[in-house]
This record gives sequence, C-alpha cells and structure tokens, in this order.
Amino acid sequence: MIERRWAFVCEFYVTHFNFSATGLLCSLLALAGCAGVAPVPNSANGQEQHPLVVAGLSEDLVFEYLLGDVAARRGDPVTAAQAMARAAILSGNARITVRAFALAIEVGEFERALELSELLVSITPEEPGAALTMRLQALILLDREQAVFDALVELIDTMPEQTAVLLKHIAQILGQQADPGRWLGLMQRIATHYHELDSVQWAAAWLGYRVGDEEAAQAALDRAMELTPGWEEAALLKFSYLREHADRERVSAYANEYLDTYADRPRFRLTYARLLAQWNENRAALAQFEKLLESDPGSIDALYAAGALNLDRGDLVRAREHFEHVLVLFPNEDRARLYLGRIASEQGDYEAALTLLREVVSRELYFDAQMRVGFVLSDAGRIDEALEHLADATPKSRDEQVRVYLAREQVLRDSGQPEQALKLLNAALVDLPDDLDLLYARGLVTAMLDQVVDHERDMRRLIELDPQNAHAYNALGYTLADKTERFEEALALIEKALLLLPGDPYILDSLGWVHYRRGNLKLALEYLTEAMDQQPDAEIAAHLGEVLWHLGAKAEAILAWEDGKSNDSDNPVLIDTLRKFGQ
Repeated sequence: MIERRWAFVCEFYVTHFNFSATGLLCSLLALAGCAGVAPVPNSANGQEQHPLVVAGLSEDLVFEYLLGDVAARRGDPVTAAQAMARAAILSGNARITVRAFALAIEVGEFERALELSELLVSITPEEPGAALTMRLQALILLDREQAVFDALVELIDTMPEQTAVLLKHIAQILGQQADPGRWLGLMQRIATHYHELDSVQWAAAWLGYRVGDEEAAQAALDRAMELTPGWEEAALLKFSYLREHADRERVSAYANEYLDTYADRPRFRLTYARLLAQWNENRAALAQFEKLLESDPGSIDALYAAGALNLDRGDLVRAREHFEHVLVLFPNEDRARLYLGRIASEQGDYEAALTLLREVVSRELYFDAQMRVGFVLSDAGRIDEALEHLADATPKSRDEQVRVYLAREQVLRDSGQPEQALKLLNAALVDLPDDLDLLYARGLVTAMLDQVVDHERDMRRLIELDPQNAHAYNALGYTLADKTERFEEALALIEKALLLLPGDPYILDSLGWVHYRRGNLKLALEYLTEAMDQQPDAEIAAHLGEVLWHLGAKAEAILAWEDGKSNDSDNPVLIDTLRKFGQ
C-alpha cells in the first residue's frame, strides 16, 4: 500500500512532479541549465551516428527517468521504483529523488527509500526538513526504534517552529502502524526528552489514547496542562476520547467542569454544543450556543445553531434575531433568508416572507427557496397558487423530484385534503417505486385517514428496505398504540426506534403515549415530560395534558395545553384533545 500520508512535508514535490513526455525533456534540460539537443545524422544517408546527447545530460539519465516515468504510468511500480532510483543517483536532483523515494515506499523497498533520503540530505543540505522526514518514514517502516528516536530528535531540533505540526502527524502515523502500541514507549521517551514542550506531551497523549492506555494518555495531558493551563487543544483531545469511550454522564461532567474553569474556550464550547444537539439534548445545546454567542457574537456556526434550535422550540423572536444578525455580518448568506422567510410566514407576515425568499440567488439554495415559496403561499391560504407554483418547479435530480412530490403532498394534507394527498403519493410511488421518503409520507397520510392496514404495509416495507430507519419504527409503533390495542407490539417497535435514535423527543412522546395506553400513567408522565422539555410541541403537549388530567392534575394539564396552543394552536391532535376534555 502506498504510504502517502507520510510525505506531508515533501508532498509538494511529489504532487508537482507529473511531466508529459515533452515536459519531461524540458525539465531534464533545465537541470543542465540549457536547452539544446545535439543533431543525430541519419544513418540511411551513410553518415556517422553519434551517441544521444541531451544538453549535457547523460543518455543513461534520460533513459532511466523515461523508463521509470512510463512504468509508473503503466502500473509497473517495481520497475518504476528501480529506474527512478537510478535516475535520482545519476541526476542528483531533489525532485527526482523525492519521487524515487515515494515509489520505493510504494513497493516496500524501505532500505532503498532510506538510501534515497540520505541522498536528499546531500542534495539539499540547506533545507534538510524534507530529507529528515523521509528518513524518519523509512526508519519507522524498518522498525528501528533507536534510529527513529534519533531521527525524530534531529527533526524537532532542526525545525523547532514546526514541532506542533510535525508531532501531531508523526503520532498519527505511528498510530496507524500494524502494532501502534509498539511505539508508545518511544513517544514517551520523546515526551521525557522534551519535557518542556506541550506539543510533545499532546502527541504522547494522542498515541496513548490510540492504543487504549488511558492512564499514560492522561499523564501526558496533565503535563501538557501544567505547561499551558487550560490549553484548548489538550482539552479537546480528552473530550474526543471520552465521547468515543465513555458514557454521556462522564462526557458532560468533564465538559462542564472544563468550561466552568475556562469559559472563554470557543472551539471546545462549540464542539460540546454540537454533541448535545446530536444527543437531542436541545435545551442544553441551546444554552451552550447562547453562551458562545456572548463571548463570540460573530460566530456563524453558533448563530445558525442557536437560531435553528430556537425556531424548533417555537421562540420565533429569538430565532429571528439570530438569523438577522447573520445577514448583518454576512449579507450574502442566503440560507439565513430561507430561515427568516419561514419565520415571517409563521408570524403571519406572508409578503415579507415571499420578499425574503425571492431575494435568494444562490444556485445551491434556489430550489430550496422555491419549495419554501410554495409553503408560504399555502400558509397564506393561497392553496391553488401554492400547488401551481410547486408543480412548475423544475427538478434537476431524482431527489429534487421527490421533494416536489412531498411539498405538494404537504400542502394538500395541511389544507385538509388528505385524500388528494394520498392520490398524489400513490402516483408518485408509481413514478418512483419504493422511494423511502415517499413511502414514509404515504404512511403518515394513511395513519391520518385511519387506514391502519395500509399504514402498516408501507412502514413494514420501509423497515425492510432500511432496517435502521428509526422514524419508521416509531411511526408504526405510535399508530398501533394509538389506533389499535396491539400495545406490546407497539412498545417493542418504539423501543427499537429509541435504541436507534436515543433521546429523540418525538420517539419519547410515542413511548409515553404507549405507556399511557397500557395504563402506566406514571411512566407515561415521565417520558412525556422529558419529551416536552426537549421539544415544546403542540402534539406532545396534548398527550402530556391528557396524562396529567387522568392523574388528577387538571390545572397542570390545562397549563400544558396552553403551552401547546402557544406553539401551534391549529394542531389537529391538540384540537381533538381539547374538545375531548371540554376545553
């Protein structure tokens, strides 16, 4: 296997050494400092032939280089490596030597690679970094630990300003060897030798984590933190390890402890906030993004994330502030216009929404804007216009065609035409059979129409096609819990969904609902409360209020329903629930 990741210092030379036949000869001529070829008389005229002379370059050099180049292009790396090595020796040229080294590594001729690295030292004594790196690579592949140690020390001493970058790459290289634990002792020796360099301690910690020696890694990180208190790079290394190997409680404890002490660490806070969002701990994630904006109000990542999370939670005012700030800082950010168009529509300002969406000119987002225009027209009650607009959209791919179908279906469903939505989806699935998104959408519509058999057919088919689709398990489980008495089957499906997508608030809502239907009100309350904390939603509020009502907490139930109405007063599940309980 080609060890390309090694040549990070001399990569420039390798990647820029791709000559055409003409370019090759021109380059060889340039080595001699002239550009002339001695004439070769035609033997057919009885004239004497002379040996090929190319601007002072030997015929052997030209031949070996051409042989190596052609062999490499034709997939004969062994011949290429041998010929290019001879060309390197004949030419004494750095670029040829670097290429010969790469070919030797490719075919596993590590001794020859080592010799070529030594040749490069003699060729470029004034710039030894690339040659020393090549030597280090060859020595590691030759498994010569003491020589690797000496070469690494020489490299660090020669390029002190590059120590952090070099050590990070070298640690990663050692970690990619067949037996990375074999090299941990060497890296610890280097850390002891350079006990005052934090970057060396970081490299030792990285390799310790890589080989599973958490104790050794922690000792190196502790030393790094002593040298540079609160060093964000070291904290991120430990955080990365914990998120892969520890439970959520331990990860969060470490992150919160670090941020309590070093609140002004934006990269760490951003990384932690993203992880919380990935865990569906949206409230905690939002808190971290908002704190990040206090110290770095121009962070576009935090602005988008905080805006989207506030939007999902129904805080349209705060979400709008974030996206407007994005446009102030970055006027060409059309994605912010998409979000602001959605917010304006939800606030009932449809003309403002349409104006924002029609300002989107980005090629990547233009189609998204057209889909959103259709939804705004629908929100404004202009249903026929919305459907016509969406039908006129020109999809450029299968995915975009699916999105057009789904957008038209949603407009029909939201406007109280589920039967028409079902007809559209039936036609769409003839056009695009077994499309996962269309199957899921049709399943939602059949559930709405109480067509449980058809719903189950589509969800089962979706699970067959995509066994990891948590939403399919959840939809089927919820429908069985809500519209049948197959509670045990429903519970198993929902628990499977939660296993695939831990912490998802909508799956927690389903889990609470199935427990309610089974008569386990206290457990239902636990799950529904957690779901509502994560995602204030009208349907979740409807379920939570119903459970509270049956537990005798009628005042709390009414408050839950009021929260639901503040988020979406037109939600059909909430409306049915309020009607059921005379509210």
